[in-house]
Amino acid sequence: DRAFVCLQNNTFWKPDSCQECRCHSDDVICEPVICRYPQCDFQKGEVLQIPPNACCPECASGTEGFCQHEGQTHAHGTEWAHTECTTCSCASGKVNCTPKSCPPLYCGRGELAYIAEGKCCPTCVGTGESCSFDGQIYRDGEEWRLNQCSKCVCSNGTSQCFTAECQPVLCTLAVPPGKCCPECVPKPCSVSEKVYEHAEQWKKNVCTTCVCDRGEARCVKQACVPHTCDKYQCCEECVSSKESCLYEGTIRYHSEMWKGPRCEFCTCDGGRVTCWNSECAKVECALVRKGFLFKNIMVTS
Repeated sequence: DRAFVCLQNNTFWKPDSCQECRCHSDDVICEPVICRYPQCDFQKGEVLQIPPNACCPECASGTEGFCQHEGQTHAHGTEWAHTECTTCSCASGKVNCTPKSCPPLYCGRGELAYIAEGKCCPTCVGTGESCSFDGQIYRDGEEWRLNQCSKCVCSNGTSQCFTAECQPVLCTLAVPPGKCCPECVPKPCSVSEKVYEHAEQWKKNVCTTCVCDRGEARCVKQACVPHTCDKYQCCEECVSSKESCLYEGTIRYHSEMWKGPRCEFCTCDGGRVTCWNSECAKVECALVRKGFLFKNIMVTS
């Protein structure tokens, strides 16, 4: 370890990129740099990278092992729906797309397997007469929707349509997206001339979170962890015990990031610890030796 001597009180300096030191009277106080989780989007190919002469990682675009497909970047080992009938996956930079697997279909006597237009998997239809409805031809036994609340079925040449029946309810009504029948709308909350919908959350202050519960505001104050203060520092902060992490005997707070023994960085997110390996950016150095200057030497830290 290097020893530092105070030359002037209240001076600050960085002996290296990962330490911050200051003079307090005749004492030298050095503390490690605290890194914050930069919220990288790993699904889009971003990686943790340590810039030159820096200690904390930043989000950088990474392409090794990632797949580019129709303008989108996908990480190695991920899957996504390409179309309604096709699923794609990324493996070591290569995209593989396969048809969607359909469940086994067992049609009864007098029925046939039939894939309707716009569908991926077959259904069983009858062998009777087809139906003509709004310019479309439907097989016997085939079903189709008129709208969100009505559907029809072809029965041996005859189109039979049905509409969902809604039960009467006594409350403030609204039809949720994707639903046919109206449902009761919970009463909103009015707090300090602001209106919050049911289940909506907001911060009353730094340490208090509120939620609207059917017209009533319910607030919860976060529990504060007691701190042991020395003569140089005494800063309390509110933390949630539910979101803190216990990692190798040390309590880490939510969103806190720290460096592991090598080049990995870990973060506490909602009580769960996740660690990533980081890579170092390339650095261009000028090397001076015996009066000669060598430029453009690539060094990877």
